Amino acid sequence: MEFSDKIIDKKEELLDEFQNLTLDELAIKIKEISNRETDIIFQIACLAARVSVLNERIKAIMGENVLNDNLIENNRAKNTNIVEKILEPSPDPAKNPIEWVRVQIKETTEVNGVRFPSGIQIDVTDEDSKKMIDGGKAILLEDLETKESV
Repeated sequence: MEFSDKIIDKKEELLDEFQNLTLDELAIKIKEISNRETDIIFQIACLAARVSVLNERIKAIMGENVLNDNLIENNRAKNTNIVEKILEPSPDPAKNPIEWVRVQIKETTEVNGVRFPSGIQIDVTDEDSKKMIDGGKAILLEDLETKESV
């Protein structure tokens, strides 16, 4: 789509008027002007100016990506594929075992953002169980690690 010379001239005037602003500031300023303008020709010129600013911002981003190509290549050498990264073996759980215990909730409480009603039995980490028991919110029922190994 081609604009008339009148619209192109107004767009260029607008961009020249605010040439001292950054692209981000310029985009905001042009949007503000466009929102309060009633002349349809000037509104179209504002939209054309916004498109120009967006194109410049995209070019700037693409330019940054070109500068970061070496960084991307280095990262690819380290992690060749996201699937391979996912399939890499996780750290050995035997080195840092999580101890689970079963508690019964004495009164409605919240654990890690989850609300539990009174009377329900839940499995929680040893650390969470201590907090709940010390706070009078739960009672210890059994140590799951000990029971499973028997």
